[in-house]
Amino acid sequence: MATGTAAHATTAPGRPASTPRRDLAVALAALWLTGGLYLDGWAHVHVPELETFFTPWHGVLYSGYAALAVALVPAALWRGRPAGPVGDWVPAGYGPGLLGAVLFAAGGVVDMTWHTLLGVEADLEALLSPPHLLLLTAGMLMVTTPVRAAAARRAAPSPAGDLPVLLSMLSATGLAAFFLNYLSPFIDAPAAFDSYGDGGPTFGLAQHLTFTTLVVAATLFTWTRLGRVPAGLITVVVAAAAVPAGVFNDFEHLAAQLWPLAGAALADAAVRWTAARRPHLTPLTVGAAIPLLVWTAHLIGVQASLEVAWSVELWSGVVVLTTLAGAVLGILAGRAEQPRSVG
Repeated sequence: MATGTAAHATTAPGRPASTPRRDLAVALAALWLTGGLYLDGWAHVHVPELETFFTPWHGVLYSGYAALAVALVPAALWRGRPAGPVGDWVPAGYGPGLLGAVLFAAGGVVDMTWHTLLGVEADLEALLSPPHLLLLTAGMLMVTTPVRAAAARRAAPSPAGDLPVLLSMLSATGLAAFFLNYLSPFIDAPAAFDSYGDGGPTFGLAQHLTFTTLVVAATLFTWTRLGRVPAGLITVVVAAAAVPAGVFNDFEHLAAQLWPLAGAALADAAVRWTAARRPHLTPLTVGAAIPLLVWTAHLIGVQASLEVAWSVELWSGVVVLTTLAGAVLGILAGRAEQPRSVG
């Protein structure tokens, strides 16, 4: 079915619906987990002699996991002995999150064993370590729970109802950006360097395309679940992709990280304007407006702090190419719109 907005998921008979308060608790615990991850990443860069699994930074990370896992436990279990089938205890949208909690616990054991046998990885090896990728997968399942839950109960737009969704996507995008930080143009500002990286401007283009995909896909994920783009979502998603990873280089290129937020705010306004007047064009507007406005603002920040070293053809071509790529993602999301169930 292709309509002006994405189809809502329906809650299976007998499945309880969560509440915004419950979703907010999950979203706040997810921020704890995500913050612990960035703190651990900072430690690996600034305290390279780390050679043990048992560190204060891992303590913050895994205590965040514990808080999130507790928040995901069905309320029926807290009240005593629940009645009915086990599947009916779990609020709609929380099933994948609980699966993620189990996988994260298993991944933690595997990660500890891996570090004990092979030592502590650094740099790219740490981001590509199989146990860490398992933790990433599990973490994503957990932190996106509020989005699935809001979709399952067909939540109407409201500041209180949308806050857990926004915080959830802040964590989800932050997790993805952490594991893609080696391809982040927000951190490295490749447009300021003619010979940046092993591939020069070619590598810089790859960075912009990668993070275009990340922020557009994060926004479209929410749109496909809720049938709308909550106010401020694009700014939240871009902030999560652009700012926190500055811990790796002590925010050396801060202007290149902060200026994109102005472009994201403009993209938010453009999407809301389109959704109110031409809702069927919402995914296309998401895909095109984000790279067009965010990368333009990013380049302004690079120019203000470092000066853009790329030629006009290069930097303008990057903006146009990423805009076209984002537009294709938006068109595909709109065409693929189908009714779906929420686990």
